[in-house]
Amino acid sequence: MDIGALLATRRARRADERAVRALTDEWYATQRAVWTDRAQLVAWHGGRRMGKTRAGVRSFLDELLSVPGSRQLYINETAGEAERLAWVGNRGDGFEPLLSELGMLESGRGLSRKPGRVKLDRSTLSIHCPDMDSWIYLRGADDEAGIRRALGGAYNRVWWDEAQKIPSKLATTIREVFMPALLDFRGRFVVTGTAVRQMLGLFYEITRPELDKRMPGWSVHFSNLLENPYWGHAKGRYVVWGARDEVVSGPHMPGEMPAAISGARWEMGMVALQRLLGGPEVAPFDGPTMQREGFGRWVREDASYVYHVHQVPREKLVYAPHRTRADGFPDIRAALQDLPWGKGEAWREGLFALGGDLGYHPDPFAFVLWGWHMHDRRLYEVASWKRTMLDSDEQARVLHSIRAELALAITVVDAGGPAKPTVVGWSKEWVERYSLPIEEAQKAHKHTAIEVLNGDIRTGGVALRDGSPLMAEMEELQWLTRLVDARGRMIEDPTQHNHCCDAALYAHRHSYQYRWRPEEVRPAPGTPEHAVREEAALEDEAFSELDEGFS
Repeated sequence: MDIGALLATRRARRADERAVRALTDEWYATQRAVWTDRAQLVAWHGGRRMGKTRAGVRSFLDELLSVPGSRQLYINETAGEAERLAWVGNRGDGFEPLLSELGMLESGRGLSRKPGRVKLDRSTLSIHCPDMDSWIYLRGADDEAGIRRALGGAYNRVWWDEAQKIPSKLATTIREVFMPALLDFRGRFVVTGTAVRQMLGLFYEITRPELDKRMPGWSVHFSNLLENPYWGHAKGRYVVWGARDEVVSGPHMPGEMPAAISGARWEMGMVALQRLLGGPEVAPFDGPTMQREGFGRWVREDASYVYHVHQVPREKLVYAPHRTRADGFPDIRAALQDLPWGKGEAWREGLFALGGDLGYHPDPFAFVLWGWHMHDRRLYEVASWKRTMLDSDEQARVLHSIRAELALAITVVDAGGPAKPTVVGWSKEWVERYSLPIEEAQKAHKHTAIEVLNGDIRTGGVALRDGSPLMAEMEELQWLTRLVDARGRMIEDPTQHNHCCDAALYAHRHSYQYRWRPEEVRPAPGTPEHAVREEAALEDEAFSELDEGFS
């Protein structure tokens, strides 16, 4: 190639790079902060219509055309979603339309044919820039084997779009296979997504609202559509919105413009979204749907929790702290004193049910001890505990240690999974060998039993301990909303612990706090009511003696 052709090629390449970089001029503050963040682990979460995919596509093209040897991977829930959102784009702003607009794809026929700088392969969803030896790959997480192979490769950057849909089954692969692969090029992992009703999974752990509980090591960014200039920006003295710059208001004086822009984004974004969701009666701004979909906040009120502990004010749900001994085992004696009727030896007036869930590695053994009183409508968590790596003898000793502290109305236990053969038909080995009067847990109609327990929780009939293993599980356990069993019922997320919850459920079925009756108030001596009561008692006694005389 002569010097003139070489210079022309270099000029064309610089023009291409300037053209792509010009596409990032539209970025607003959070888009720029996310895609220029040099941290290895970056997360961006918030509401709908923030321009997450649009900004990311431009960032990927920028690197494709400017970084020699670059390897980038885009992931979405399915290959179809990857093609629809990133390859094509919701507004025709995906990889293929943008590269065509930039004139980087092959065009023309015959002698007028113009070779393209970038090669697209739609069958494999890959993009190659030969002169830079750089690649972009698009993959769907629905092909589990394919995504595992892809995550094992070395990349400069991996972007998981719609990351709230990351399957729980891939969390281990991401941590143990993919994270080490970032070391090769000191690659970056970017996850972008939206707050959803299902508050679990890797994306939630990275972006959860409690800052002290977030997964460490991540640079987290937040925004919602009120920051996106698409929904309102200045054009001259007017405020416009959308792809066609439709006029919203104006003309405005310079000092009026910030308020006019905010008003446009509110009307064209938030109010329009609320209208589509059913209006203010169905989706008020302070309600969970708008808080999540519009404002981008994780909201517990209508999340898919199995147990309804988030629907009750904490001060009405929790009655005492979790009591433990120095070795971490529940301090049963101290816990009994927390019961409303439990001071001194008064706790002996109560009734107690122990629920257990036998477990062998990797499942833990768990128990929950409930207590109630015939003059109190509430069921109280006395203690809960769980531990892995306990054999049958050790689990039996735990149950005996609780029985040694107080008299139990019933001990109801279940053994599932690998422990099931141990207690088939309520194993005589357990009953006879360990001298434990065990009642077999009722497994049928579990969803109905959960609803009954939830009814007690919502109506204030259950009191839990702050910081207990049972409380921790109930606060986290959720349904897999997109999976149901053969009967059409939702399934508990198998990646979350439910061992204390199950133990609590077994014992709750055998607790009779709902039979409570108010304690009779005795009139004070010297009052008219006391005199009437005494007179009635004397009459009953007299008639009783008379009846005995006739018999």
